[in-house]
Amino acid sequence: MSTLILHGLAAAPGVAIGTALVYQPAEASPASTPSTKPFSVAQEQVRLGKALAQADASLGEHEARLRQTNKAEEADIFAAHRMLLHDPSLREMIDQAITEHSLPAPDAVLLAANAQAELLEEIGDDYLRARAVDLRDVARLLERALTGTKSLGEQLSEPAVIVARDLGPSDLMSVPQERLLGLVLAGGGLTAHASILARGLGIPAVVGLGETLLHNVPTGTMLALDGATGQVYVTPNATELATLRAQATALREQEATLREAVSLPTVTSDGHAIALVANASTVAEASAAHAWGAAGIGLLRTELLFLERSTLPNETEQLALYTAIAAELSGLPITVRTLDVGGDKHLPAFPLPHEDNPFLGWRGVRIGLSEPDLLLPQLRALLRAGANATIRIMLPMISTVSEVHQARVLLDRARRELDAEGRAYAQQVELGVMIEVPSAALTADALAREVDFFSIGTNDLTQYTLACDRGNQRVATLYQPLHPSVLQLIAMTCTAAHRHGRHVAVCGELGGDPKATALLIGLGVDELSCSPGSIPHVRAAIRATSYATAQILARQALEAPDAAAVQALLKTVA
Repeated sequence: MSTLILHGLAAAPGVAIGTALVYQPAEASPASTPSTKPFSVAQEQVRLGKALAQADASLGEHEARLRQTNKAEEADIFAAHRMLLHDPSLREMIDQAITEHSLPAPDAVLLAANAQAELLEEIGDDYLRARAVDLRDVARLLERALTGTKSLGEQLSEPAVIVARDLGPSDLMSVPQERLLGLVLAGGGLTAHASILARGLGIPAVVGLGETLLHNVPTGTMLALDGATGQVYVTPNATELATLRAQATALREQEATLREAVSLPTVTSDGHAIALVANASTVAEASAAHAWGAAGIGLLRTELLFLERSTLPNETEQLALYTAIAAELSGLPITVRTLDVGGDKHLPAFPLPHEDNPFLGWRGVRIGLSEPDLLLPQLRALLRAGANATIRIMLPMISTVSEVHQARVLLDRARRELDAEGRAYAQQVELGVMIEVPSAALTADALAREVDFFSIGTNDLTQYTLACDRGNQRVATLYQPLHPSVLQLIAMTCTAAHRHGRHVAVCGELGGDPKATALLIGLGVDELSCSPGSIPHVRAAIRATSYATAQILARQALEAPDAAAVQALLKTVA
């Protein structure tokens, strides 16, 4: 009998071998009629209050654990879930169900959450549909706190590969990591919360396998998955198991070798230098980046400082963060992206209006330019931080040259104000832009005359070029950063930048993918910025690359018909 091999999306690298545990959480079906049992509104509200505190503590524990291990993106998921948990409109609906309809707290929670989730799903906006998934996850957590229902982690007594239609962040984090061998999902995409967490925690994962997975894999089935290729082997034979086990051993040995190469220079085998820097949001991440030998911070995300609070941070608070991060880097350059919200990122302290298509709406620098009171304090803080550190300022979501001109007007205003106050600040600071939309790449020559550097955000550039929301499961397979159209825009950007003596970085997910390193170098990229944990892998890829070969590879990739052909090319140089 031949092995059944399922093909999905490679969500998190690594090899996992073990028995399957199929997780099928019961669909919430709350009662909508009053309970016939003795009922006390006060008692139910007390129960609800205790459950809210317990759920908040659980989410806070997950968030803190992730932040302590320098996983800011993953921690942000739980920060957002905590805000959902305490959303006033949700609490009002729960209280109304208890007081006016005499529903027990668990039923009231599920009724309110389902009602709100269904409203979000009906709007037809992909961002809001994703928030509906988060809302249901939070409701399940709160319902478990009220009823004592076992979490996925409590149901798992032995190490296993989790198989599910989809998995909420709270479910995933409830499993002790030593028992979670791997993750296999029928749904999900590469940017779904389960995928983000799996990558951050180092859990091999394959997602987007479809209903075939659930029809062919009952609990107890032996599974082997390769999170780098997206393949899942159902009841693998002895030969396949031996091959995958050898692969897993090789990966562990490779990791040990990478740790010994921290101080090696990031140059190709024929002497072409590439700057290798890190993406970071916190002081801890900056410290980890320095420990892995990063040449600086290529993307300092500033949203976390705004997301964790109900009021906007003032200039002094922002300055404190930039100063603390600079202290971890011993004078190395720090490229700071100004506040980048909108689209799929919302601030509790700065509510954004509902938009039919938020990814094409008010986001990134568009908000900062139209709301100077939001951007100006940040520019002042960055200029002041630059007095004692090498700070570069980077503008997100630039689509026209006029936006750069407007930003420079604000930057000049910040300088004049600091002069008038007698404060020390950087007299000269580099100003760069993110290349995230096709219009920026297509007018890169004009932009290069106005700014000091470019940084390509491949995540957004891919979704805008291919017209597919990277968070929408229905079009997840269309989201292909290696599509020749995206590569053409990267090459065009590099050519224009170099014509004017500007350098080009890549700070999107592609920058941290060692399989794409040679291609990016060949396209003309000067700097690669990635998560601290990806630095050793990208360093090894740079040193294993010949610049001459990379240029040939890039020319071939630009002529390829589709992403699959590009991926095939990359395998020839792996």
